[in-house]
Amino acid sequence: MTVIVLLAAWQLLADTNIANKAFSSSPRLVWLSLVDYFKPGGTGWGDLAVSGKEFLYGFGISVGVGVPVGLLMGWYRIIDAVSNPVLIFLNIAPRIAIAPLFVIWFGIGTASKVWVVVISAIVPIITSARAGVVTLERSLVAMSRSYGSSDLRVLRTVVLPAAVPAISSGMRLGIGQAWLGVVLAEYIASTKGLGFVVVTSAANLNTDRLFVEVVVISALGLLATTIVARVEKYMDRWRTS
Repeated sequence: MTVIVLLAAWQLLADTNIANKAFSSSPRLVWLSLVDYFKPGGTGWGDLAVSGKEFLYGFGISVGVGVPVGLLMGWYRIIDAVSNPVLIFLNIAPRIAIAPLFVIWFGIGTASKVWVVVISAIVPIITSARAGVVTLERSLVAMSRSYGSSDLRVLRTVVLPAAVPAISSGMRLGIGQAWLGVVLAEYIASTKGLGFVVVTSAANLNTDRLFVEVVVISALGLLATTIVARVEKYMDRWRTS
């Protein structure tokens, strides 16, 4: 209901010229631009495929690498001591300065953009997985060890299930960072993709298309977050079984 009221107010402001359509657009103009963008012969589906592939590859690598690294950092002090400075550097270093390096190293193709997404999304995933282990109730570990469990078995049967909520939170944060990485990567070196259209629309003051890209990227982020929530529910059943 709140969304409908806000959209109606936005349209009213545009229709009465209280808000300049050239800078604020309107829901109707955004809708027309969305239809035009995804019509047959439009560039919408192609841009969606390009950016979607970069996001899926980059986010998949971030989860596949970030979760194990975070768990190991939280479990082994030596790994944490060695890896933590790198993690801090990645968190602090400006992406806008690092992204051109990947273009130089990997070219202007998909690979450079995927690695920009990885460098953007992997930090919150590692940090959250590590926090899930560090905050674990040590009595659970002690009880498992009392039955002669090895480190690997403790990690699999105690640590990983207990860290699921933290890992899920990290993945949710990583989704937003991954899409920021997509936009940044396509801003640096690209001629297609959702991020490229964001940049060109802003440069040309095409606010209608700019809002379309914001809506599309937000919808994709919401979809990815919903999938993560479903996975979390499945993992909750697994860890309580």
